[in-house]
Amino acid sequence: MAAAASEARFFCLNAAPARGPLELRPDLLVVNRYEYEQTGPYGGLVALTLGSEGAVLFDGSREIARRRPPQVTAVDGTAAGDAFCAALVVALLAGRDPADALEWACAAGALAASRPGAQPSLPTADEVHRLLAA
Repeated sequence: MAAAASEARFFCLNAAPARGPLELRPDLLVVNRYEYEQTGPYGGLVALTLGSEGAVLFDGSREIARRRPPQVTAVDGTAAGDAFCAALVVALLAGRDPADALEWACAAGALAASRPGAQPSLPTADEVHRLLAA
């Protein structure tokens, strides 16, 4: 991870499963409630995932955005976190406002959870856009 982080323009770490404080300082840390407690204080950008309740984005200890996912019928949560993480990184790298990026990520995660399987459940950008426009 250290080698990847040193070469990356933007390094995102999904700390699942976190088992203690981080030795590495990613540009974006993605964690759930339990992992958030395990990683200890972190001064950077943190996306705290809350499952069906959505997610919170922190810059250090300051909350900068909170979003809930669109209503969907959950079928399989296998790839929801992967979809969330990927969509958040892509949106941030595209220069989107952090609150908009978090909304985009929550929608991508919700869409993935509404479909069975892992890779086949991952939504396209057009599908996320349509869900948010509905």
